[in-house]
Amino acid sequence: MIVSSLVLIEGSNVKEEALGISLMNALQVVIGRVPGPDSGWVLHVAANSLDDLGKALLEFGQIQGVTGVLTLTLRT
Repeated sequence: MIVSSLVLIEGSNVKEEALGISLMNALQVVIGRVPGPDSGWVLHVAANSLDDLGKALLEFGQIQGVTGVLTLTLRT
């Protein structure tokens, strides 16, 4: 089962390069900047399971400068 999610990564000083992390059984498909100086990034993430998606979200939360990780949509 593939799980797809649109995720908001909050943090004013998060660089796009920092978001290019290895997610094990998940893959970032698209990265886009949210308009505004302190808005963050929107990612489309695809994972093999809900557990893998959860692990990926935790990994994003560990990136320096990230102040929040919010799931905007989830599709299974």
